[in-house]
Amino acid sequence: MSERMANPLESLKTQLKKLADKPFKHKYYVPSLWVEVGKEPVDGKKPVSINPAEFYLKHIEAIEKNKVEGIDPFRSLNGQIEGGEGGSWINNQAIYNMFVRLTTAYDHNGDNKLGGSMVDLTLNQDGIRESGTFLKAIAMLGYIKALGCTTIHLLPITSIGHDGNKGELGSPYGIKNPYKLEETLADPMVEMSAEDQFRAFMQAAHMLGIRVICEFVFRTASKDADWIAEHPDWFYWLDAKIQDRTPGETDIAKCEATYGNPIFTEEELKVIKAKVEAHDFNDLPAPHQNYVNFFKIAPKAGEVKLNDKGQYEGNGTDPITGDKCKVRVPGAFADWPPDDNQPPWGDVTYFKMYKDENPVKPEFNYIAYNTIRMYDNKLARPELANQPLWDAIIDLIPTYQTEYGIDGVMIDMGHAVPVPLMQKLIGKARTVDPNFCFLSENFEIGQASVDAGYNAVVGYCWWVEYRRDGMYDMLEHIGKKGVPLSFFGAVENHNTPRACGREGGVAYAKYAFLVNTMLPHAVPFIHAGQELGEAMPVNTGLDFSNELLESLKGKKLALFDLVGYDWDGKHEMYSFVKKVLALREEYAECVKPTSVDTFASFMTGYSDVIAFIRGNDNKRVMVLFNRDLQNGYEGEIDISWCNPDGVKGLSDRLTDGHVTFKVENNKLKYSLKAGQCCFFAW
Repeated sequence: MSERMANPLESLKTQLKKLADKPFKHKYYVPSLWVEVGKEPVDGKKPVSINPAEFYLKHIEAIEKNKVEGIDPFRSLNGQIEGGEGGSWINNQAIYNMFVRLTTAYDHNGDNKLGGSMVDLTLNQDGIRESGTFLKAIAMLGYIKALGCTTIHLLPITSIGHDGNKGELGSPYGIKNPYKLEETLADPMVEMSAEDQFRAFMQAAHMLGIRVICEFVFRTASKDADWIAEHPDWFYWLDAKIQDRTPGETDIAKCEATYGNPIFTEEELKVIKAKVEAHDFNDLPAPHQNYVNFFKIAPKAGEVKLNDKGQYEGNGTDPITGDKCKVRVPGAFADWPPDDNQPPWGDVTYFKMYKDENPVKPEFNYIAYNTIRMYDNKLARPELANQPLWDAIIDLIPTYQTEYGIDGVMIDMGHAVPVPLMQKLIGKARTVDPNFCFLSENFEIGQASVDAGYNAVVGYCWWVEYRRDGMYDMLEHIGKKGVPLSFFGAVENHNTPRACGREGGVAYAKYAFLVNTMLPHAVPFIHAGQELGEAMPVNTGLDFSNELLESLKGKKLALFDLVGYDWDGKHEMYSFVKKVLALREEYAECVKPTSVDTFASFMTGYSDVIAFIRGNDNKRVMVLFNRDLQNGYEGEIDISWCNPDGVKGLSDRLTDGHVTFKVENNKLKYSLKAGQCCFFAW
């Protein structure tokens, strides 16, 4: 960590004031939507040309003018804002998910490209950083607050390694040093480190009552991570002669002779999946011996060096012969299911969470599903924990709590981190802050996450609701049966297809977001760019067919490349997302309770016309939508059992002018266009 400034936001102001007094020689455009706190964004306005120092200074002054009284912005808001014991405050939040490098990227000089400097790709020819920065994230706080979001979830902001980088810039998940922040997130306009610019961002967000959740990665590190040279026994090592498998290779002989995900037969896969589904982790089928033989015993500390390609290598030991051999750091791959079709993760490597009982003749010295996720019971024993590694991981979050005042964390693949490690990690963080929030990238919404100490999970809405039976299954499970903890009401995230990129485009994205936001236990979740109608995915990690993967070949993916959003022009999704979040707050007494007693569905007469109600005896809301993207429908819904006051019409709050649907004899008469969704309250 860098030596911290006493008051980073004040230091930022001081520098900006000096710069604002000097003439600015270059063009600097910003999106018109990036308004100061207290002003209302107007969608569709042209970008504005400004003096950047004056622009950012006005934003900071507006934040100070509109700050929440009585808040110490240097500390977490937990404990300063009433309620939310044990991290439960997340239940009442609306989350804006920001990948700083991408979300705040912009073509500031208007030359129709991002960056391009020969010195630093993220800079333009005038030395202005056009990729995203913490300074620009401060300027987005007014927009985020006006949108209706109360919490910001940041994808990893730590330093990025370079060995095996995909794309131009590398992935934020390829973490070189978890204690250092990525230096390109610092804006060169001011002389402040990335750490101090992030502290200023934290101050500004806290002043506005906005919490910040940071994402942490505890299973992998970049292949050139600082910890590899310092602690080689925290990692797996591969015989340097073994070549990496060509992505997409199908020839079995070539696959088995090269390094990649271990190859299992169809029969072995059936056994593996059956045992895991039954939670039987005894004697899980191991990879074939030729794959196991690829791996060697780690070199000693001090013997690991970077070669001229920036890759770590050293002299390991062959566990069979005892001979010394040249070894390298292996890349990672999707660990579940064992036959996953994701491209390899060649920019990261897995941590070795457990040591072998016999370190000289190891049994589990290889990377496979049973050593990095579905830990074999013979390996996952307390006495075999790689304790120095665990201690280092456990200390990370308290450091960020103390240094930056973060309010919570998202644990990347949290369900795959050993449970005893997570319990210790959560315990230590909550010693620092009893109301600290823990989120897990778990797609199941189950009791196991509650038992592990999590407050919420990502959940599975984005994965099932566009499928024919998925929507009904989701409403039955979440609405009628109930779930034990909160989940993200997300239609997409940085690893999935964009909602506006799925069949139906904006129409699908609208009704799916409306449904997700109004479910019991749902935490509204806006993946930045979703509200702008972005259709290009950030990454291709989850739920991509082989055909879709093929169609994206050769195209830039923002998780790895220099990419920005289309902030300019009119965005149909923007006003819709804002309206839905406002309705959730207006009818909080109906939609925020988590009991299944507050949810009921209706018969509509058509399988593609779906309706459900939320509320109580005093007030209720209805979500009605037509998921048929080609055909409209007319019909009626019997609401006699929930219309004690005998209303004669219901106004659609999502339509400008509040179009009224007639109610005759306690039957709501509807006429819906293809893909149309409605929200009623009475």
